[in-house]
Amino acid sequence: ELGSDSDTGGQVKYVVELARALGSMPGVYRVDLLTRQVSSPDVDWTYAEPTEMLSPRNADDFSDEMGESSGAYIIRIPFGPRDKYIPKELLWPHIPEFVDGAPGHIIQMSKVLGEQIGSGKPVWPAAIHGHYADAGDSVALLSGALNVPMLFTGHSLGRDKLEQLLKQSHSSRDEINSTYKIMRRIEAEELSLDASEIVITSTRQEIEEQWRLYDGFGPILERKIRARIKRNVSCYGRFMPRMVIIPPGMEFHHIVPLDGDMDGETETNEDHPTSPDPHIWTEIMRFFTNPRKPMILALARPDPKKNITTLVKAFGECRPL
Repeated sequence: ELGSDSDTGGQVKYVVELARALGSMPGVYRVDLLTRQVSSPDVDWTYAEPTEMLSPRNADDFSDEMGESSGAYIIRIPFGPRDKYIPKELLWPHIPEFVDGAPGHIIQMSKVLGEQIGSGKPVWPAAIHGHYADAGDSVALLSGALNVPMLFTGHSLGRDKLEQLLKQSHSSRDEINSTYKIMRRIEAEELSLDASEIVITSTRQEIEEQWRLYDGFGPILERKIRARIKRNVSCYGRFMPRMVIIPPGMEFHHIVPLDGDMDGETETNEDHPTSPDPHIWTEIMRFFTNPRKPMILALARPDPKKNITTLVKAFGECRPL
């Protein structure tokens, strides 16, 4: 149910597709995406399924050598009220219940995989990856308890959001915290920094301007520590996670190019009458005096943080566009 509310947007899409892609990689046997189980008529029935397999995008990704339990799966752990969907801001009191419930699945699956690929010895996860502050909080605790390396992706950060909210609204810090539980979120992000081996970001700006606001990270000190580690010189007990940039991407598997000339403004393609242009094409063309010029498609909710106004300004100031 992507897009059904503010908690099921691009981040959920990102995490699901990441798990699916990892599960299709030759060097990865299994990926489990742990989330919350909900049995409520207000959400899709699949939210109540304890296990859901994520099929690869490409059927060629299936291999005869793949084992019975290989691939990518959504594993739903019951925590919090079972019959009620809870917004992410209200999940914090229930995080310990998730941390208590997740090891049962992890230990059981390690035994199953041990029988299949480990010669009878349990196969432990290679890493555990937290997405967003609440998962980072959970994974920091699980990583320590299970002795498994932790990775973290913030997606958006509490300190940066707090600064933006203070600038854009007339609400006080206490009012913002009451609505968004922002201080609890920041606490979880600080804990995630301390526990992670690697923090994955989308841009250099996220590192230099957003993560620098946190007590557990400093860009300059991080580079110095990294240099000392590379030279095998003591860091005197100081540690910071390695920041890695993975730029935003696009999944093109579902895009099928239409035949013929897309610059035409007719409802159907004259050379290929069986391949009509999309209806939206006619709707768009009526706004342009020269539709043959190149276009930029920007998809985002109308949020100042998405910086759409700057894109429009840059587009308008570029004469070729």
